[in-house]
Amino acid sequence: MRGLSLLVASAALAVLSGCSTTQSIVPGPQAKLSPMTTACFTAHGGRSADMDAAVQRNLENHGVSVSIAPACDKADMNVSYTDSWFWDIVMYMRSMDIRFYKAPSGGLIASGHWKNSVMHQFPNADGVVQDLMDGMFVQAGEPGVLRTKAGSN
Repeated sequence: MRGLSLLVASAALAVLSGCSTTQSIVPGPQAKLSPMTTACFTAHGGRSADMDAAVQRNLENHGVSVSIAPACDKADMNVSYTDSWFWDIVMYMRSMDIRFYKAPSGGLIASGHWKNSVMHQFPNADGVVQDLMDGMFVQAGEPGVLRTKAGSN
């Protein structure tokens, strides 16, 4: 009986750990070598206008001056993102990737990845962007991280 209890507990732990939301921040080879004061942002427009605004707002919260591609003159970095959404009663964010590249060379400064779990939550998209960018700026060696307490939950 004790063996069966351990088996059930182990299975429950495996299921619960497989259902967690994940976030990873990876500094790139250009992380410590790149100024991050001006950005050329690749906006998606259309149905992604809210996410475009969240990314731009969070860059500006970090003191970055943002220009929208292709109307960028001289920027320190290029910023792009991909997001994935799914329907379950309402639309919810399934995943988010943000990347900072050194301009104009294209070397990776930092990337952030967030993925909702199978047993998903309905996260605040702006909070997810904020959490990712906070981590990305820290990993890139930017000491002046500003945080407005939006949170991603």
